[in-house]
Amino acid sequence: MDSFSTSVISPFVVGDMRITFPVVFTLSVCVGVAWLAHWVSRQRVFPGRVTFVLAHIASLWWMLCAAREMAVIAAEAKLFWAAMTWPGIIFMPTFWAVFLWQYVNSVHSLIKTTHLLLLSIMPVVFWLIAVTNPWHQLFYLAGTGPINNDVGAPIHYEHGLLFYLSAVYVYSFMMFCVGVLVRAAIRSKGLHRRHYLAFIAVSTVPWVANISYVVFGYTVFGFDPTPFSFAFILVAFAWLIMGVRLFDLLPVARHLLLESLLDPVLVIDPHQRVIEANPAARNLANFPQEWLGRDLNEWPVFGAALQQLLAQHPDDEREHLLALDCGRYYEVRARAIKRDTRTGAIGLGQMLYLRDVTQRHLSELKLAEALKLSEERLKTISNLHDLLREQALRDPLTGLYNRRYLDEFFALELARAQRKKTPVALALLDLDHFKQLNDEHGHLIGDDVLKSVAMYFLENVRSSDAVFRIGGEEFLLILPEADSTEAFARLQGLCSQLANTPMQTRIGEIQITCSGGLAHWPKQGQSLDELILKADAALYAAKRAGRNCVRE
Repeated sequence: MDSFSTSVISPFVVGDMRITFPVVFTLSVCVGVAWLAHWVSRQRVFPGRVTFVLAHIASLWWMLCAAREMAVIAAEAKLFWAAMTWPGIIFMPTFWAVFLWQYVNSVHSLIKTTHLLLLSIMPVVFWLIAVTNPWHQLFYLAGTGPINNDVGAPIHYEHGLLFYLSAVYVYSFMMFCVGVLVRAAIRSKGLHRRHYLAFIAVSTVPWVANISYVVFGYTVFGFDPTPFSFAFILVAFAWLIMGVRLFDLLPVARHLLLESLLDPVLVIDPHQRVIEANPAARNLANFPQEWLGRDLNEWPVFGAALQQLLAQHPDDEREHLLALDCGRYYEVRARAIKRDTRTGAIGLGQMLYLRDVTQRHLSELKLAEALKLSEERLKTISNLHDLLREQALRDPLTGLYNRRYLDEFFALELARAQRKKTPVALALLDLDHFKQLNDEHGHLIGDDVLKSVAMYFLENVRSSDAVFRIGGEEFLLILPEADSTEAFARLQGLCSQLANTPMQTRIGEIQITCSGGLAHWPKQGQSLDELILKADAALYAAKRAGRNCVRE
């Protein structure tokens, strides 16, 4: 060892230690392990993150003690630091086995304190056995000592029964690791399987190194090569993590979940290449050939339509309807896959979930069509109802409101008048000598006169006034907000102007006059019936006065 180290780097002594190339190399490996453990501790989405860090802390302890053992000069000090390495030697495969199981099964929960204490029993026991070896010599035999008489020469270890028991304990965890990885590789496919095979290949390195040391006595720098084999694992896993982005891939548990889903699910990368697709998605696309890494728009049946839908709704995780030419409908939800880092979130791709809603959508279309038909029918019925109501409330000959609508209209006007404290006038108008006109010219001519008079009233009253035909030749006017003076003047003018306006009939123009009676709310009555009685009495007074006049 001394000739090799001297040829590489000249050693120098610091106190009771010699700093040589093996020591510097081992410390460099420790720095790498510490950096990797720190990097993993910063990752949020990382199954088995805590046990991964604990495994590398154990590895760091192991190699720091190994570096100390190589650096010290005295044989007794070397044996002491050799014994101090055992917590790291036992904890390293223990935590590594737990980490692999958590990672493969996508377990994010922390290891329980009770489980951690149970896993710590045997490492502590073997450590105590190694430390107390000078008293019992069952771990390292009496022949253990320096390989030669050189200063700081490495120690040749003769292993005892308890050492081999510790080896069996460590190998049981290493076997468990291999079993977990082999099972994961068998259950995974394509890119995932290749990565788990890489896991297995990397994990065999400590096996080879440790068996070479224990069985055949091979050493590196005169020392157990097992901790140095973790330098290779460090480089390999750094490449798998950062170069191939191993920890960004879906663990086997998620893969199995996708396999069991009945709805199509795809995972695409930022370039919209499909890196995962469950059987439902492949069956929908009728895609038995190689599909891994193929662009989404190249997938038959739905790929182009799905890519267009994603382009229309970028970064939108709400559900959107995808209609396919084959007559099927899917609700699509795109979920972004990101990894949080110190500098921000890194987009890894999207998971696309397609839920078959064909039956539901067709039912909704039928229901919408039925609702539309029902709305059209309801609209027709409503129009007919309005028409029938309008016909029921209007006089079919003149088009004026009839007696049926009078009660409703007056109630509204009365409420408004009470609220505003304004008067309301009610007038009754009767055509003079109308029976004689019917006897002379016939009822058709009388109907023409009634229609002309109705039109005359509508054209000569205010928009707020209302005209009703309540009998053969009798009309009723409601004059809101008209006091007795204004109402009398307006009604007198209406009658006088009618006398001077010839009515158009089918046989020519006919002159006609009318008599009117006025009643006022609230002075002459509070109800409609009371006002009609007062107006009717005034109308008869006008007729007795010679007709073609107004009385109140």
